Amino acid sequence: MLPINSSQKLSFTKSIDHGDLVIIYERHDTMKAVKVSEGSSFQNRFGMFKHSDWIGKPFGSKVYSHKGGFVYLLAPTPELWTLVLSHRTQILYIADISFVIMYLEIVPGCLVLESGTGSGSLTTSLARAVAPHGHVYTFDFHEHRATSAR
Repeated sequence: MLPINSSQKLSFTKSIDHGDLVIIYERHDTMKAVKVSEGSSFQNRFGMFKHSDWIGKPFGSKVYSHKGGFVYLLAPTPELWTLVLSHRTQILYIADISFVIMYLEIVPGCLVLESGTGSGSLTTSLARAVAPHGHVYTFDFHEHRATSAR
């Protein structure tokens, strides 16, 4: 086990702010990624949710719509990101990603070169594995996919 310096630990205890990416948990089978913007809103079958009502709330908060419906505002962890991102090709899921990271002995401080960013599913988990001082270099020849992953 590696010692962890708590001042460098990744944490989602901060409150949600303008420009943050939030995973909206609607139901066990429905989640969406949304970038918080002060004047915007999110609408679904549970009602309309104003982004301005989210700002200042901690990740994990339950927020209510004008109709009384609710959603949860979750932090964009690699696991949740893999579930919500759109992908055109087959992606690696968490169990496979864990195996790859363990097999390649990727630990904090490593430098990783990923060829083919694709959806960014593996990339986000690699970034967390090498944090806080490592780095992941990734590239994709398909501009649209690279932009989407970015």
